[in-house]
Amino acid sequence: MQRPKLFTLFILVLTLMITPAFARTLTVGGEPYGAAFDPHLSEVFVANLGSGTVSVIADRTNTVTATVTVGTYPYGVTFDSNLNEVFVTNSGSGTVSMIPDSGPMANIVTATIPVGSAPEGIAFDSHLNEVFVANADSDTFSVIPDSGQLANTVTTTRAVGYGPQGVAFDSHLNEVFVTNFDSGFINTVSVIPDSGPTANTVTSTITVGSYPTGLTFDSHLNEIFVANADSDSVSVIPDAKNNVTATIPIGGEPTGLAFDSNLNEVFVTGSDMVSVISDATNNVTSTINLPSNPVEAAFDSRLNEVFVTNWATPGTVSVIPDSGPMANRITTTIPVIPAGAALEPNNRRLRRPNPPRREDSRASL
Repeated sequence: MQRPKLFTLFILVLTLMITPAFARTLTVGGEPYGAAFDPHLSEVFVANLGSGTVSVIADRTNTVTATVTVGTYPYGVTFDSNLNEVFVTNSGSGTVSMIPDSGPMANIVTATIPVGSAPEGIAFDSHLNEVFVANADSDTFSVIPDSGQLANTVTTTRAVGYGPQGVAFDSHLNEVFVTNFDSGFINTVSVIPDSGPTANTVTSTITVGSYPTGLTFDSHLNEIFVANADSDSVSVIPDAKNNVTATIPIGGEPTGLAFDSNLNEVFVTGSDMVSVISDATNNVTSTINLPSNPVEAAFDSRLNEVFVTNWATPGTVSVIPDSGPMANRITTTIPVIPAGAALEPNNRRLRRPNPPRREDSRASL
């Protein structure tokens, strides 16, 4: 009498395993947003916007090994491969927190750096060992050296486009790309060389889709991929041309991107899915259902996995291998805030729930 039930269960499990678009996730925790992979210790650092903390995840066990208190509304995260430090933007505090990943001060904030208003995107420049920060409400970017006499201080603040948000470093030409959300009218990406006669100055402005948010550098083809949330698209920009050569339709208001250097793919987060794009064809090759509002992603180059932050409250991080029998399927879902942890009042002015947006206080001026 039990064999039909067991057979039915076997067929169900087998069907779910071979269906590319299927994924399940459980949600516990609170409002994770930005993420970055630390290849020094094989850890993933996740900014929990709703609780003012950063979670540290060991990729060997997919468990949270530390929780670091930072500023208000932590948003973006980047890893400094020169000193093995993590920098986190605190959008509500107007600061950047610096966290060593090891040593006697491991996983403790050792510097808090004042920057502009509502810092969001952040990227490490491995050429000059500097951190670039996009200050969304100041319409500026800040530059922070990680060492020397001016270490962990702002040495440069320059104007960029209106409402800068995402930042990515191009290691091919030593340039920084910044997305600008211009109140729904002109939406652009600014290009900033880190050195030379035009260092730390916008030298090119590229028009992209509506409400550009995240972006990532493809080191395989030396291209920038830009998520356009309101256009439901991704723009592709070769760094040698600084113009859009392809626009890829993506559903679900894309916000975050991560480049997978193992398979030369780009993972794109949307409101209820993660899309995978081949950089060889600029086509979507896989779509992973993820109904917990994924917003950002980070690629783990040790295990060739993608870690996706899920905005829904309570929040989680999903793990997706890029290859093998479970390729492009969620294998683990990690709670990043312990159950029952208190969240700050939901009064942030950053962004709508998907994607979170800051209120434009200047729209009526």
